Amino acid sequence: MTEHEVSRNERFDAYLVGKRSNRVFVVDRDRCKGCRICVSVCPYQALEMSREKTQRGYFFPIENGNCTACKQCLYACPDFVLSVHKLEEVTVGGETA
Repeated sequence: MTEHEVSRNERFDAYLVGKRSNRVFVVDRDRCKGCRICVSVCPYQALEMSREKTQRGYFFPIENGNCTACKQCLYACPDFVLSVHKLEEVTVGGETA
């Protein structure tokens, strides 16, 4: 586990975020339609769109290190692409992170 990115697989990106790095911010790339609403509502400018596209041909949000886990992007996303979890509740590869 690196300091910033926790995990990545074919579908999800997970980032260690928050003021004490005690939250995991997850992006479900397969659900994203590239609308950029999450990027525009973030008060900390913590999201930007990827340079690569999903298999469906959409750009998706990536976290740039400024996320405080305020969840404004979650509330705005019409496709439920984003989620934030407590670090102790997350499992990676069958083990708690």
